[in-house]
Amino acid sequence: MQTFFFNALWIIGLAGVVATFGYMHWYRSAYGWGWKRVFSLPRMLIPLSVSLELFSIGLAINGLTAAQPAPWWETAAWSLLALLFAVQTVIYGVAGVRHGWDTPLEERDKDE
Repeated sequence: MQTFFFNALWIIGLAGVVATFGYMHWYRSAYGWGWKRVFSLPRMLIPLSVSLELFSIGLAINGLTAAQPAPWWETAAWSLLALLFAVQTVIYGVAGVRHGWDTPLEERDKDE
């Protein structure tokens, strides 16, 4: 049961990445925006970062708990990635609250 939960983490993270790209493909076509603009919106970057964080956490935990554990450096790398994605989520969330969820990060810097 424990292995199922840990595998579910990275699978849900991967599904979140696919769902985020699907939603943003629709959102992009509804507003007539290009991918470059969409990739700089907090509205897309937050769910993408959370999904990649879940993916990284799932792989790090699987590396620790597997029957044949992964090398320490591999688990450390996945853990570091999870931490970086968590930091990105907070940064993008603050930018979305302060400047709007559809304000590209490049335009946010011009306002300040």
